[in-house]
Amino acid sequence: MALLDTRGVAALTMRNIAEGLGCTQASLYRHVRNREELVTLLIDRAISVASSAPPDDADWVGKAAWSARLFRDHLLRHPGVASLLRGTERLGPNSLAGVQYSLDLFIGAGLSPRLAYAAASSLATFVIGSVHFNLGLDASDPEESRHRRLLYRSRDPAAFPLIVQHADTLAEVSGDDEFEIGLNALLTGFRALIQSPDNTRDQDADRGEACSRS
Repeated sequence: MALLDTRGVAALTMRNIAEGLGCTQASLYRHVRNREELVTLLIDRAISVASSAPPDDADWVGKAAWSARLFRDHLLRHPGVASLLRGTERLGPNSLAGVQYSLDLFIGAGLSPRLAYAAASSLATFVIGSVHFNLGLDASDPEESRHRRLLYRSRDPAAFPLIVQHADTLAEVSGDDEFEIGLNALLTGFRALIQSPDNTRDQDADRGEACSRS
């Protein structure tokens, strides 16, 4: 993780890792088959931050939002981790613990297992995507806002009337603003899903299968 944070993904080689640990490359291969396995283990360890317990007095929406913000903050502190996330790391032990937590949260809220899994996956995808989209940008930097404002103002108003008209406002929208609006929209949508016909059909089908097995 230290190597990834200080030197980036390109430096994450078996040779550099061995040098950082003060050992030989051959000794690393006694523990992992290749770099891909080591990266998978690294990412799974990094994801374990999401297993931190949210406040006990929060409802399911509050707990989901708390965990999403915690995960995003962790990825923003370690952008190299975000750049390595591809989906296969979901099979690691810490990732599976995160899936179990999310299923318990969303099924407990009233979603069917199918929709709960889809909701958990979409929330994780949103968090990771929001970090990817803003890598290398600091929207809180006044210079970044100034450059955006100049760019938007300089466009052809005939081609981009809304961008030119609202240049000052648009230039002030930060990555945090985008994330919070998207997070609120997702959780509002999940709440609506609980009462949806699709969820009701899933719940009825699950009860039918349970009765058949019993």
